[in-house]
Amino acid sequence: MYNDDIKISLLEFYDLIEYTLSFKFRDNWRHLFSERLVKLFQLKILHSLKSSKPIKRDSLRNYLMSKGKYKKEVIDHFFEMIDLELYRPFIY
Repeated sequence: MYNDDIKISLLEFYDLIEYTLSFKFRDNWRHLFSERLVKLFQLKILHSLKSSKPIKRDSLRNYLMSKGKYKKEVIDHFFEMIDLELYRPFIY
């Protein structure tokens, strides 16, 4: 039973990452936020996957603030809207 739960969790996480990197995700959020913000977020996720390293929430926020010149409030609102907690433990 435990093994099945792990498989389901991995599949759900895989689906989440696949959606996050998709054009549909970008289209869903580019109207409320800028397309550049969404693309930078996707690039950081992709880079983290390639390097097999998790991302600290603060590091992700700082990256978006410095690279995209976005205010902390805008980024925090974006994190809240996409429910960044779903990405735990990948983004912690």
